[in-house]
Amino acid sequence: MSHERNWSPRALFFSSAQAAVATWCFIIGGFVAFYLPAVQGSIVMIVSMLAGMFLVFLATVPMATRYGLEAVRSTRPVFGTRGSLFAVALTFLFTIGWGTTLMIFSGKSAALLLVTLGIVSETNGPTAQTVSSLICLLVVWALISRGPGILRRVGVIVACSVLALGIMVIVVIVAKVGWGALLEAKPSAASGNKLLDYTTAIELMLATALSWWPYVGGMTRFSKSTSKSVRPVTLGLGLALAIICLIGLYTGLIFPDSGGNPLPGLLEIGGVWLALPAFAFIIVANIGTAMVGTYTAALSLKQQPAIDARLSWRGATTVAGLTVAAVIVFVAEPFYANFGTFLTLSAVVFGPLCGLQIADYFIIRKQRLDLDGLYNDGAGSAYWYWKGMNIPGFVSMAVGIVVYFLLLDPITFASSPVFAFTTATLPSTLATAVAYVILARLQPKAYGPSALPLDAKNALTNS
Repeated sequence: MSHERNWSPRALFFSSAQAAVATWCFIIGGFVAFYLPAVQGSIVMIVSMLAGMFLVFLATVPMATRYGLEAVRSTRPVFGTRGSLFAVALTFLFTIGWGTTLMIFSGKSAALLLVTLGIVSETNGPTAQTVSSLICLLVVWALISRGPGILRRVGVIVACSVLALGIMVIVVIVAKVGWGALLEAKPSAASGNKLLDYTTAIELMLATALSWWPYVGGMTRFSKSTSKSVRPVTLGLGLALAIICLIGLYTGLIFPDSGGNPLPGLLEIGGVWLALPAFAFIIVANIGTAMVGTYTAALSLKQQPAIDARLSWRGATTVAGLTVAAVIVFVAEPFYANFGTFLTLSAVVFGPLCGLQIADYFIIRKQRLDLDGLYNDGAGSAYWYWKGMNIPGFVSMAVGIVVYFLLLDPITFASSPVFAFTTATLPSTLATAVAYVILARLQPKAYGPSALPLDAKNALTNS
């Protein structure tokens, strides 16, 4: 409700920055270091991140701020009342996936530090990693299970400390290694085709930006208006993340086997006392971001009445936490090793989904939604369509996914010759939007008067 939208632009910025800045930045920057050197990589990461955020912003923020919607509920117009369960699954799985990545990274960093200090033997490193990951997860659950208000209260503290520590790590790396050495460092997996390398790096950053789709609506619905959300979201989720990704880029160039993690490199060039601030960054950043992810996952579950009636907020956060714990205990290494695939899969689904929502909200519905339809789960409501499913929405989504796979295989990262001249994300997003508009125009009665051509609207009004 309007009186519940009590987040100022300042609070939204710090909550956004808290969500964005985490050690996935290191991994993402490390992937870009495979393809581009320092200067080009820095520019590409910032520009591509902001471009991707523009798509996510259009798809989520106007609806979230006008109607108070989070991600799952906002998909009812495009997927249908029952079809929005698909969005529940997407939101839950991807936010849990990101949270799991953070907890595993935290555990790895803690285990490395414990082994280096001689507190734990090297043979017990894997056990220390698992235990450390679970301890961080327990802290996250203890905080967010109290309710989403904790995000606003700790956002300023986490965001400021994380950004300060992150910038400090960048300065230390450049100061210790030298700017000249950094500029001369070569990407370790460049293809030799500069256009292809640029496109690949751009695709990685677009995928990163699109992965914010589940998060943005959940936070901006507390904002008072769309205009007051533009700068906080752009700076907090877009620019702040891109800047901290520079740590991973520079680390990956200087220490090619690091995977973007600065901790081993800092231990090597400066010892434990230089690595400790980086470790503090890792723990504080990951706990803050994982809180937002757990909140979003739990919120997606609570959007379904059947689940909501049986599950309290603490219960929903517990389900999310236990899912992460299961991955940490049983499949941590395989999951972490395939982070690149997980990242590109974000673009596979969230790119077309953004195209779908942009076309529906701005072109088909002219920024008008049916409030009763958004919250009415019965047959005959505005977004019931066919047995609660909007088939054109799913067909259009499938079209976009097929286009993506034709350009780039997110599993093997094999690309078509066309991929060198365009990313896979942008064509798949556009293809979805075009397909949806065409299919919606073929059955305008299913979408209400706003979907009808102008002459048909006039005829309906006159009748």
